[in-house]
Amino acid sequence: MSKTAVKTSRNRRQLIDSFDSLKHSFDGSLQHARDVEAAFEAVRRDFITRISRDLHATRKRLPENNPVREEVMAFIDLMERTSVAWDAKVAGREKGIAFRAHFEDSLLVFVNGKVKSGKSSLGNYMAWGDTDPSDEQKDLVADTLKPRFFSHAKSDVAGGDGEKEAELRREFRVGATEATSSIQGFSLPGLTWVDSPGMHSLNIQNEQLARDYVEHADLILYTIKSDSAGRESDLVEIAHLLGKGKRILLLLTGSDDMEEELGDDGESLVQTWVMKDEDRRMRQRTYVRDALEKNYPGQSLEDVGIISFSARYAQLHADDADAYKDSGMGDVCGALSDLCLSEGLRIKQRTPLNNLSNFLQSCSDDLQPYQALIDGFRQPLTDLKAKSSNSLNVCIQQGQSALAVFIDDFFETGARARDDAADMRRQLAAFQAALNVRYQEIAAEQLGRIFSEVLSGFDEAVHATYSNSELVRLHDFELETATEKVAKVRSGTRKRNTLIGTALGGLTGFLLGGPAGAAIGASLAGGVGGAMGGSASTQYDEIVITVGDNWLDIRHKALASANQALQECMRTSAARLWHLMDRDVEQILAGLTGEIATFDKQVQKLLHQTKMN
Repeated sequence: MSKTAVKTSRNRRQLIDSFDSLKHSFDGSLQHARDVEAAFEAVRRDFITRISRDLHATRKRLPENNPVREEVMAFIDLMERTSVAWDAKVAGREKGIAFRAHFEDSLLVFVNGKVKSGKSSLGNYMAWGDTDPSDEQKDLVADTLKPRFFSHAKSDVAGGDGEKEAELRREFRVGATEATSSIQGFSLPGLTWVDSPGMHSLNIQNEQLARDYVEHADLILYTIKSDSAGRESDLVEIAHLLGKGKRILLLLTGSDDMEEELGDDGESLVQTWVMKDEDRRMRQRTYVRDALEKNYPGQSLEDVGIISFSARYAQLHADDADAYKDSGMGDVCGALSDLCLSEGLRIKQRTPLNNLSNFLQSCSDDLQPYQALIDGFRQPLTDLKAKSSNSLNVCIQQGQSALAVFIDDFFETGARARDDAADMRRQLAAFQAALNVRYQEIAAEQLGRIFSEVLSGFDEAVHATYSNSELVRLHDFELETATEKVAKVRSGTRKRNTLIGTALGGLTGFLLGGPAGAAIGASLAGGVGGAMGGSASTQYDEIVITVGDNWLDIRHKALASANQALQECMRTSAARLWHLMDRDVEQILAGLTGEIATFDKQVQKLLHQTKMN
């Protein structure tokens, strides 16, 4: 429906005939939407199950003080709230779908607008040809043209219409401050007309009731009092409905004025209803359209018709063709008839898919907060890394001090007898083993001040880092020695041998020659014996003595080596442990991101299906 709006002016009966001609074409309009919605429900529940399972497993695995635990808890909370919100959306859709299911053979026209904007009066006119019909008038209508009234949902607002009031009275209540507090309507062949509670009601229940069901309308007639056309509150509602792809016809109600003039007696006042002049009505329509275009430039208004009319004036002048045409009611009926005949079937088929598309898009939009949580996941870890940098330096210094005490204690109070190198080596080997155990304890203790509260399995990680490794190796114990020569005097054998020779020679000479022979034999034998003997001499022996050891050197090197090793290993271990935490966070994020991306891809695929037909 373009800006020129109405192609043909028709009366109420002609409008009813237009709808009747299409009633059989509307059957089965919901089936495709039902199939798509069933597919969505399957992927929705699967997504919630998988991501909830992963989140709760992550929460169970993380220690209480893990820096990303708060983000995981926020994710769990958002997931639970989203699930509840989606359940509510699905329940709301199911209400609307159940409502629509009763009227699949007709175009569902929903009258919306503010309280007291003429909705109920217009509904009565469309049902009976009168804004406030009497029972006598109703009985005069042929049975085939009598509307079938119904009541659906109702709020508990005091002062509203009673339980099934419209159904029992066969009309809509008019005149009360808030006459309608339920979803009620009537059906004629091919047409379902729904009267709703007013928008911006004094009671939020009435307004919410209208919002819950307007989503399922094929066509929305939005009523605006002509005396207050272009109000911002109306523009907001209209723009919202247009944004959801709804087909809307704007109706400026009450486009008449009451004039008073003296009666024929010259004393009494006679009240007469007259239509507002066409120029005035045109200005009001132009004002509404300009306000929409100015405030909501992104909305397409080409198909939005705006009609000024007065149901009261049409009723009063039902038998006057010119007056009826001037009432604008002919334009309303003509616009509805034109739309029904030209687009009714397409609108009927598109509405459930369009509603489902809006629903799926809102579910997709609900995933946006998840991205913000994912983006914030790494920040706590980054902050903790920056904070722990200085802490690591302090921990290294404290660890080195503890090592120095342990090393000094051994070298000060340890083994004293250092003259046995083999025994000292055994003592140093035992100390090295003890030193490495103490080394691991100190490293774990100092690193634990940063990590043990935030990293699950920290102790195991530290143990794996240091186990079966000699982080500090001690030098072998060595004794420093020197060799000395010790002099030793040796006595001669020459004198001894001379005496022995003389004695033996003399004895031999005596036996052979008597005394003279004895003298000669002694002399000769003594000379020979002397020649065979040796003179006295000095002899030297070499001995090894201990002059010192490398004990102090081992001590100094042990301390320096331990300090350097502790610093390097603590920094390396800290980096490794940060890597483990980074890896855990990345695994969490990869899982969450993957699940969300998969679900959104499935939703987008279903959205595409809603726009193909």
